[in-house]
Amino acid sequence: MKRAVKGLDHVVVMVDGIDAAEAAYRKLGFQVQPRGIHKKLGTANHLMIFDTDYFEILGIVEDTEFNAERREWLKDGGGLANVALATDGADISFDAFKAAGLNPDAPLFFDRAVEVAGRTEHAKFRTIRIPKTNMPVVGFFVCEHQTPQFVYRPEWAQHPNGARGILGVTVISEQPAKWAPELEKYFGKGSTRREGNGLVADTGTQPIRYLTRADYMARYPGVTPVRTGDHPALLSLRVDSLAACEALLKKNGVVVLKPDTGRLIVPPSEAAHLTLEFAER
Repeated sequence: MKRAVKGLDHVVVMVDGIDAAEAAYRKLGFQVQPRGIHKKLGTANHLMIFDTDYFEILGIVEDTEFNAERREWLKDGGGLANVALATDGADISFDAFKAAGLNPDAPLFFDRAVEVAGRTEHAKFRTIRIPKTNMPVVGFFVCEHQTPQFVYRPEWAQHPNGARGILGVTVISEQPAKWAPELEKYFGKGSTRREGNGLVADTGTQPIRYLTRADYMARYPGVTPVRTGDHPALLSLRVDSLAACEALLKKNGVVVLKPDTGRLIVPPSEAAHLTLEFAER
């Protein structure tokens, strides 16, 4: 059975200054892919590819109608802006989201040039955006890969810091439980559960956790969120070896916090306004 949503595909980190952000992520030990240009959208990105998911840093290179909302959002600081959802087809998602009352935009096609084995290819995508009126703090959209062979390449998933994939996303929300009905429109009835004062959404793959600001500060001591109010605040990544990752980060002069033996935290000042959590699990 084909599914409208089958987990997380990638996350989008908006940056104000794509050059500085690229340098920061190389310093963090990622193999950063060459810059891609979305001519139709007025944006440029760099990808950090893993085995079955990835994250991207995205910057504005030309003001367009499409990126007006993103430019406005950047005025209050950058950081984790969107979570892209994997799908068996953009048209399937459109129909399912419309039936759920999410008011989806019509599918949008775009592409970007990529160099693969010395040849220029074009990675092609179809996306479905959901308006702010149906945004449960996180800006969700659906991403259909029409040419996954030009994105998910094993040689691009080798990172000096040992990163292997996304473990989850953490959102700051003063009233986590209130988002359950909206989240279940995306992920299905019963896909959310309470966890203490917080809420966990089962996307089908990696979870999205909603924490109150007080609980977030307790779990991530020493980290001051860049943005005020409710917002997606942190990206958790799995690494092969926490000790090796820590050694590389310290060698590169990156500020690292270690709240316990199982986690490393990189504050937003080191990662273009995104807080990163590294763990082996």
